[in-house]
Amino acid sequence: MHKKRQETGVANIKTHSLDHEHILSGIIKCPICGSGMYGNVNRKKHPDGGHYKDYFYYACKHRTFVNGHKCTYRKQWSEDKINVAVEEVIRKLANNPKFKTEIQNHIGQSINTQELDREHTGLQERLKQVIGAKNKLANQMDNLSVSDKHYDKKYEDMQVCLDKLYDEIEEIETLIEEVETRLYNIRQEKISGDNVYQFLLFFDKLYDRFTDIEKKTFMKSFLADVNIYEEEQAGGRILRSLKFRFPVFFNGKEIYELDWDNESTVETVCTLICEAKH
Repeated sequence: MHKKRQETGVANIKTHSLDHEHILSGIIKCPICGSGMYGNVNRKKHPDGGHYKDYFYYACKHRTFVNGHKCTYRKQWSEDKINVAVEEVIRKLANNPKFKTEIQNHIGQSINTQELDREHTGLQERLKQVIGAKNKLANQMDNLSVSDKHYDKKYEDMQVCLDKLYDEIEEIETLIEEVETRLYNIRQEKISGDNVYQFLLFFDKLYDRFTDIEKKTFMKSFLADVNIYEEEQAGGRILRSLKFRFPVFFNGKEIYELDWDNESTVETVCTLICEAKH
C-alpha cells in the first residue's frame, strides 16, 4: 500500500465498483459529533458462492472531542437509503410550480454590489492621493539643499513622513485587494448559484441520467449539510435537516435550511410536497 501511495499519490486504489461514488460523503453529518460521515464498503460473498456483492454505507470516523473522548456513534447507514431520502426532498422541491417560477425569476438577475463598488472607488481615490503626496514629498527630499544647516534634521523628518506614507499605501492596497476578493466571490457565487438553479429546473429529467460522480458534484454544489437522526424515526423519517449553499425560493421567501424539528419549516415542506403532487 505504501508503494502504491508513492506511485499514485493516493492512499486507496479502487478495484471494485469503479463507477460507484459515495454521493453524500462528507456532506452528511454524524448526529453525535457533527463531523462529516464518509463512505464505507462491505464486500459480501453471494450465498451461491459464485461472486461478491458490494454494500455501501455512510459511517462516522469517530473524531476525537476536545475533552479527548472519541465519538461513539457506531451506526452505519445504507447509502441508498440516505441518498434516496435526500433526492426525494430535492425532487419535490424542484417539481413545485412556485419554486420553479421563483428560480426562473432569479436566474440572471443582476446582483447589487453598489456599496462595495463605492468602497472600492473610494479606496482607489484615497490611494491616488497618498501616492501623490508620497511622490511630492520624495521630490522635496531630492531638492533639499545640502548647504542648509538644518538639512539632516529636515531629511530625517521627511523620511519619517515618507515611511508613514508607504505604510498607508500598503494598508490601502491590502483593503483594495480584500474588496476585490469579496466582489469576485460574490460574482462567482452568483454564477455558481445560477448553474445550480438551471439544473434544478430540469432535475427530474437529468438527475437519473447522471453518473455517480456527476450526482456527487451536484450535491456538493447545492448542499452544505445533511443532518440525520441517530435512529430512524416513526414513519421512516431519517433526515433532520438540509442546509443549502444557495437559497431555495418559495412564496417570495428565501429558505437556506429545511429543518424537520422546526414547526414552521415542517409546514413549509409539507406545503411544497403537497403542491408538487397536484
